[in-house]
Parts: sequence; structure tokens; C-alpha cells
Amino acid sequence: MAHQIQIPIKMISIIANLFGIGRYHRGVPCDGGTLDNHQSELSSVLIQPQNKRRKVEEFLWFNTEYVDRIIGWLKDSEIDTIGVYGMGGVGKTTLATQLQTRLLNHVVAWVSVGVDFTVYKLQQDIAGSFGLDLQGDRDAIRRAAMISEFLCRNHNCVLFLDDLWGDFRREDVGIPRKCKLIVISRLLDVCRKLRCKKVVKVEPLQEEESWQLFNRSIGYGVLNSVDVCRIRKLVYDKCVGLPLAITSLATSLRKMVDDDNPSSWREVLENFDLLSAKQPHLEDTFSQLRLSYERLNNKLQRCFLYSALFPKGYAIRKEELIRVWIGMELIDDVPSLQARYNMGHSILNKLVDSCLLETYDNDNIIKINDLVRHMALSIAGDSYMVEAGIPTNFEFRENLRVVSLVNSSIPSIPSGASLIKCHCLSTLLLQHNSLEFIPESFFLHMRGLRVLNLSDTNLIRLPSSIDALEELRVLDLSFCQNLKQVTSLSKLLKLQFLNLSQTGIGPAPRSLENLKSLTELNLSSIPEPQKIPSGVLPALFRLKRLACYVVEAAIHELQNVNSLEVLDARFLNLCDLSSYVRSQHWCILESYHLQVGFEVRSEQPYNRRVSLSGCSLTGQEGDYVVLPSNIQELYVDNCRDFRCLSDVLLPVAYRHRNCQNGASVDSCNGEQAEVFAGLEMCIISRCQDVKTLFAPSWVEENLQSLELLQVENCRQVKEIIAEEVVECGHSEGKDAVISLPQLTRLVLTLLPQVHSVYKGLLVCSSLLWCTFMDCPKLKRLPFSNMDRLEWIEGQEKWWDLLEWDEPESKASLRPLFRCKSVDGDR
Repeated sequence: MAHQIQIPIKMISIIANLFGIGRYHRGVPCDGGTLDNHQSELSSVLIQPQNKRRKVEEFLWFNTEYVDRIIGWLKDSEIDTIGVYGMGGVGKTTLATQLQTRLLNHVVAWVSVGVDFTVYKLQQDIAGSFGLDLQGDRDAIRRAAMISEFLCRNHNCVLFLDDLWGDFRREDVGIPRKCKLIVISRLLDVCRKLRCKKVVKVEPLQEEESWQLFNRSIGYGVLNSVDVCRIRKLVYDKCVGLPLAITSLATSLRKMVDDDNPSSWREVLENFDLLSAKQPHLEDTFSQLRLSYERLNNKLQRCFLYSALFPKGYAIRKEELIRVWIGMELIDDVPSLQARYNMGHSILNKLVDSCLLETYDNDNIIKINDLVRHMALSIAGDSYMVEAGIPTNFEFRENLRVVSLVNSSIPSIPSGASLIKCHCLSTLLLQHNSLEFIPESFFLHMRGLRVLNLSDTNLIRLPSSIDALEELRVLDLSFCQNLKQVTSLSKLLKLQFLNLSQTGIGPAPRSLENLKSLTELNLSSIPEPQKIPSGVLPALFRLKRLACYVVEAAIHELQNVNSLEVLDARFLNLCDLSSYVRSQHWCILESYHLQVGFEVRSEQPYNRRVSLSGCSLTGQEGDYVVLPSNIQELYVDNCRDFRCLSDVLLPVAYRHRNCQNGASVDSCNGEQAEVFAGLEMCIISRCQDVKTLFAPSWVEENLQSLELLQVENCRQVKEIIAEEVVECGHSEGKDAVISLPQLTRLVLTLLPQVHSVYKGLLVCSSLLWCTFMDCPKLKRLPFSNMDRLEWIEGQEKWWDLLEWDEPESKASLRPLFRCKSVDGDR
């Protein structure tokens, strides 16, 4: 049976009577019996009449991979619930319909649930789809028992619940585990709450697929156009891969364009505005998208609308958007700064799970689909002014609440704009443009402004009227490299966030000490720490996050900032770093990034990390690199003058025998602690003097939490872990055993002299991935207990020359080997 059959109920009844099958209804025995062989050809009938189901697109044939995957899952007896989710109009229902046609020898029922449903209504719909008579019983428990008993007597039963917006308990409705459930929803959270064992996200189409769908929908007339490449790109840009929008666009254009003049397609498409078009099909597209928005609560709706302030395709940094929400008081004012950002990330996750925002390759970046962005701006109405490129309507209006000119080509703001009384304006985003001049009186009539972003502009100075912004919470001046000084900020008493990084500002303004509400301050643009006036930092008693340069003379002042939770500090040398670490101030911090040398960026916020770059690590007695004992990440790049890394690293949370004047330094909790118990990530690169990284005893003491070890371009390294030397100068060799219980990934790259990871045995029970590139002398892998290993990556020649302690190991690991050439192509 190649395709699903749609058979009228009356015809089923006639067939059943003729063959003496018994009383069947819609392909299912209503008396509770099981289907016999005579009924098998009716077992995949279309349960719900097509005219009562949600509209599906005829030409969506791109779902084969999804469908094959789900059919494979349905064969697994352990998988009873499968989720299919994605944004409105992306083709979820069509995918499920295609899946349904492939379910041969299954009893299939389809229920379109909708936005508002109750357990009672869902029971009624399920019973109706299977033809089960609930005999008018209105008791939910008895109804659930009847449905469950009925479904338990029928094998290979699959129930599709389309357009589901809420969750329920299977037992409350009466759906037994033996009945496979396919959940179709826009909300990932619904799939989670229904405990879907497997979940498929239906993604928008790629450009080639969009073009094929458009041409099939239009009738292939566009293929003859001389502007086919341009038209193809326009279709993708207008519809961003959304099938419902593509077919709607094709339907509308078919009525507007003359088939005899294919060259007119490009002109029509360039001027076609999906948002303003009043075509019924296009209105349906936006109503589908808007439904997802309407299901959000009020706070989520307001947060979502702010994501539309950025240009098409803009990579929105999560913290950038969260900071706008904080400035607009959309996030609760809780004591902990990290808790506030956690709330922001929780909101972002909900918007992503609702398919209104999309995550990007970088976990710190999100994007918004352009059609969804258009929908958001249409909801916001004329209180939002959003322009990019060269503004077509640069005109401030009195009713504006939000203005975004991100990525605009404006050298200056017209002087007349300062005369408009924008008392309602709360958010003004002017970042990433060539803005050089702002009229002196520009901010006088914007006294309600809360968020002002002027980052990455060519501003030379701020207008004096900035003092009028007494409600301002967020001021971002980062990357304004022409900005040499700022006027007095002393009247911005409600300012919570100030970013002066990567500016041309020399001394920090003394007026900073008046900003008593300040919780986040970035002064990393000031390379000479002595130009931060004395007394400024201690005066900011609410400061929770600070980025700045630190010299030893400023450590005492920094110690008195007891409100700090997050510190991003760059030190001029290792001596200053060690002095700060010995001060124990880091003990009060939730996270920190302590750096010496060139800046090392990490994508994981709120971790405890140390970055050393371009330093001399002598390893002489008394010249240890003193580090916090609760460090999680360690980066050592382009450092010199040391032979073994573990010889020069020392945790400070202990009673230090080499302390100045012979005095001991107590640990944070009053107990002796001489290990890096929480070190999770260690990355060593471009250190050309080091020959051995770690001593065995140091590994057992300090690396028991290590998850990633990465060593790159260290041309003198011979051993990762040195060979243990015992009495009489002998070594333990292959009999020695070291455990790294948490190590999940090991990366060794461009180490021409390395001949040993460890001469003994490494027990790595959590190891998942290994990479060995350009390590020609490495002939042996020392690992034991590699049951969880997923792949080993390296060059084919290296793999062939490996020597194995146990001959069968190579054969067992060969399926996990991934060949990688020198240029990175597999």
C-alpha cells in the first residue's frame, strides 16, 4: 500500500458487513476488538476528514530525512512520544501528513487540538477520531479508562496531536504508553513537558529548496527570466525559507505579473512588501506568526519586541539585549547581578523555545527571522522607529518610545531633531554608524530616556545635555575611539551600567564617584591604572561588575569594594597578579577573569579563569605563578622560560611558606587547601621552551576535575605527563596508573617532538573525543577504560604507525577513527 487511503465511513461499514469482519468505524473496531488480517489494508486510513484539518502545502517534498528518522524511532518500543516543533508556517503539519502516508499497517488517528483545549475536549476529539462511543459519560476518569482500554486492545496505534499549545498527563486523557504519540507544536516546552523521547525541529528551507518550492508553486514560469539569479535571491530574502510565505508569495505574484513578460518578475519582487501587502494568503502568513506572540505573557511579549530593534540578519549578543531589558526594568531587581542575567537568559530560552528567536553557532549570539521581525514591528506600531542603512525617514516624533538607528549611515543628527519633545522616548540605539556630531541640546527633551547606546561611532565628544538624562540606566560608549573625554556625569544618579572600553578616554572622570547606583563599570580602555582617580572605586558601594587594569598600588582600594561579584582585571605583570591573589579578595567573587599580557577572550561568561600571555615563567624558587585555588579555566599562551608547567603554578588558598616577611596567608575558609580542585579547562599554546607539562603527582592532586586539555604549537614538548621516578632513580614505566575521571576531550596539535602522553596507563572513564594532529613521534596511546569514546581524530599515516599494548585495541577503535588531513579536510 503506497499511499494512505481515505475511505468514507459508510463504505467502511459496507466492506465490513460484506466480509463479516464485524462492526468497524473509521478503520478501528468499535467493540474494542483487535484488527484481523482482513482489516490490515484499512489500518492506515485518514481518520480526520481533510476539510477539518489544518491547511498543508502540496509541494513540500523536502521532509524525507525527517520522516525517515521518525519512522525509525517508531520501531523502537522504548520511544512512545515524539515531538515535532518549529515556527509557524515552517511546514510541521505537512511533515506530519507526509509521515502519516508512510505508516503502513498502523492504526492512525489525527486530532487538530488548537490554542485552547481542555482534557474533556481532547478526550472527545480522540474518541471521535477513533470512532469510539463514550456513551455520553462526562466523568473524566471514566472517559480516560474507556479510551485507554480501547487503545490497549489495538496494536500499532499512532495518534497525531497537531497544533498543540499546552501539556497534559497521558493518564488523565487515557492515552496508554503502547499508543505512539506524535506531538506537533510550535513550543519546545510542550514537547519537554510531554516527555517526548525524541524531538525534531523543522527548520526553514535553504535557498535552493526555497527556489524549487517557489517555482513549483508559480508554475516554473520564472525559470525563463534573464534575471533568474537575482529573482532567486529576492525570493529567499523576502521569505527567509518559510514555506507558507513562499507559497503565499507565489500565489500573490501569479495574479500580479504578466507571464508574457518574465523580465518584470524582478521589478515586482523588489517592490513587493510582504508586511504591507493585503493579500489574503500573506495575511494568513503573518497571522500564523502572530499567534506565537499572542501566547506569550505580557513580560515576554515586551521583551520579544525589543529583539526587533536590530537590522535584518544582525547577530544580537545576548548580554546586549538583556542589558536593554534590565534598563527598561523588565527583569526583576534582585540583589545578585548574576541572578539578573540568569533571568535574562531564561527569557531568551523561552523565546527560542517558542521559535520566535533563533540560536546561532556561537552560544552567545541570537538572531531573529526577518518575517518574525516584520511581524514584531507591525505589532509595535508607530511608537517604534527602526531604520538601518541610509535612513529614509529620519524624523523624531513626539510619540516615539523606541528609536533604533543601528548600522545607519548618518554622520550627524540634524540640529532640528533636538527641538522635538520626545518625553516618551525610553530607548535610543545609535551604535555601529559613522555618527560624529550630536547637537548640544539634543537630550534636553528626552528626560525619560533609560537606555542609550552610542558604541562604535565616530563621536568626538558628548553634548552637555546628557546631564539632563536623570532617568538613564544604561550608557554604552564602547569602541568610540575618537572620544577623548566625557563631560560630567554626576547628575546621572540612576545610572547602573557604564561602558567606556575601547575609547580614547585618558583619565577616568572624577564624577564617577557620584554614581552611587552603578552596578556595572567597564574601564578597560584606560591602559594606565593610575589614571583612575583614588577613591573612585571604594565610593561605588553598589558595584557588582568591574573591568579595569590593576597595579599593585590599587589592590588595597580594590579590596575595599566588597560588593563586587564579577571582576575582569588585567595586570601589568605576574608580580601584580600574585599580589592581588595573595590579597584573598577573589574569595568574595562569584566569577573572575584575571589576565596578564594580551587579552584572551572566552565565550563562557561567569566562570573563574586566568589568562597568561607573553609572560616569562622562570620557575625559580619564590617565583611561582600564584593563582586562586578555585580556578576553573587556565589559558597559557606564548609564555617562556619554563620547562615544566606544574613546577611554576601554585594555588594560593593555603598557608604560603614563601609569604612576604614570613607571615602565613590563611585560606578562604580557614582550612589548608593546596590543590586546584575545580580546574576544568587547561589550554596551552605557543610555549616554545616547555618540555613537560605536568608531574604525575601534580596531576593526581590538581586535575581530577579537568574536562578539556588542549596543547597546541609547543615545539619542544616531549611529554604531556612526565614519567614517575621512584627509588634508585628507576621509573615505574607502563605499570604506573593515573586517573583523569572527568576528562572528556584531549586535543594535541602541532607538537613535533612529543613522544608520550604518559608512559604509564591513563584511566579516562569519561573520555569522548581525542584529536592528535601533527604529532609524528607519538606512537602510543596510554588510555584505559574508553567505553564512552565517540571518536579519535588524526592523520591516516599517524594512525597506521601507532603501537598498541593490546593488539585487539586497534581493531576495536578503528570504527571510531576520523581521518583528518593537514589542511583540515576529512
